[in-house]
Amino acid sequence: MLKAILTRMIAAGERDLGVPAPFAYFLRDVAPNRLMRFSFIKWVEGTRRVTPADVYHASGLGSAMAEDCGPCMQIHVNLALRDGMAPDLLLALTRRRLDGLPGDIVQAFLFGYQVSSGEDASDAREAIRARWGDKGLTELAFAVAVARFYPGLKRGLGFAEHCERPSVPGATADLAA
Repeated sequence: MLKAILTRMIAAGERDLGVPAPFAYFLRDVAPNRLMRFSFIKWVEGTRRVTPADVYHASGLGSAMAEDCGPCMQIHVNLALRDGMAPDLLLALTRRRLDGLPGDIVQAFLFGYQVSSGEDASDAREAIRARWGDKGLTELAFAVAVARFYPGLKRGLGFAEHCERPSVPGATADLAA
């Protein structure tokens, strides 16, 4: 019975996030208790209350790009689109075409990327702190930390898929290569 419930939960998650989750089926079969605990990771992140949606999603996308996880990038794109982020803006971020983008979004993206890749993120961190204070910085730091969790788990289990360009439905910009 537990396996059937978990299977329905995984399938619902796949539909909701728009990507397959083979690692979740593996966990269902090997460690269902860990899969159930895994489902609480978004609870650890908390809800966005301080930063705008596009800034919040840019930080998570930057983190997923640093972690080199194509399906995780696609999840961030899908969630950002659902939250109203402009497709052309997302396309530019996924192509690392940051020139001309709003400064707040660039700083959040760089913050996520730099923190996750072990680079110096002090400039981005201070720009975020200056704009949204310590609460906003904390919100984005948790978004980045949780965004890193998924690729790490998948990589550890042998299910990581290296970076591939995510699709951005609705994008009209031409950002070839």
